[in-house]
Amino acid sequence: MKRSLHLNPDNKPATWEQIRDIRDAHELSPVTTSYGTFDADEKAEYRLTQAIDTFGSLPTLQNGKLGWKLADNTIVQLSHSELVNAYQQIKTNRAIRAAVLHAKAEQFRVADPAPTPAQLKQLDFWLT
Repeated sequence: MKRSLHLNPDNKPATWEQIRDIRDAHELSPVTTSYGTFDADEKAEYRLTQAIDTFGSLPTLQNGKLGWKLADNTIVQLSHSELVNAYQQIKTNRAIRAAVLHAKAEQFRVADPAPTPAQLKQLDFWLT
């Protein structure tokens, strides 16, 4: 029986398309704040801004605080000002991370050889 030897595609140098796709996924990955790690994709941002804008009329407030589900599915109780502060931290941290990701993507695009998809899937690899 003849065995076919196939390299794991995650261990071959990444294509530019793979670098861009992985960069874009990392750009929307959860963001750590002083209140915990929050989801940071478009849907999470929309929910957060809606909660901030309508905070006083939310039926789930308890003692002036809102239970917010973090990226790890734990709940943190936040006042309006804490929620606003968390949102500002998310926006700032996401913008900083995006700038690093876009600069690194260009470095990876011209590297010879390019990093592997397996390496690129690790956010820490981009941020070091």
